[in-house]
Amino acid sequence: RDTSLIANCCEDLARIVDVSLTKNSGKSARELALSSHEQETAISTVRLIGNLVYQCQHNQDLLRSTVVLPMADLDAGNSSKDANVFVRTGLHVLLSATSLGIACFTLREWCVVAIRNAVENNEANIEMVRRLEANEALGDTPELQKLGVRVDLDDKGNVRVQKRE
Repeated sequence: RDTSLIANCCEDLARIVDVSLTKNSGKSARELALSSHEQETAISTVRLIGNLVYQCQHNQDLLRSTVVLPMADLDAGNSSKDANVFVRTGLHVLLSATSLGIACFTLREWCVVAIRNAVENNEANIEMVRRLEANEALGDTPELQKLGVRVDLDDKGNVRVQKRE
């Protein structure tokens, strides 16, 4: 029952998500780009995770409990014990992968299936998703500038849309 497959998949997916979001920082959603290799790897990884957690409470729990470090900590060789960051799990990584769905429709669809499989009949996973809060605002995109608004987060993680001054 113990396997490193889910942990390895989550690390691989986290690396793709982190690199892609960093590489595409400051771009509008329509400009988000993934190489064909990144798309294929992300789709295959999400599909594998989705199939591993399908109607399997043990693997669903593993996905929720597997700690996945941000790319900077992985590259620096930090372990989960000495990383002073928000604890990100495999479930968080899977949810984050949906942000790449604009660049790849197939990835978006497999993310939806995998998330459904991860939370199906698993109250702990459902509760973890329910408790999530935004931890970063959308940013100052050209579209928001044209509309004359900016998006911020308050101390509780609530999104606020305000007129530009």
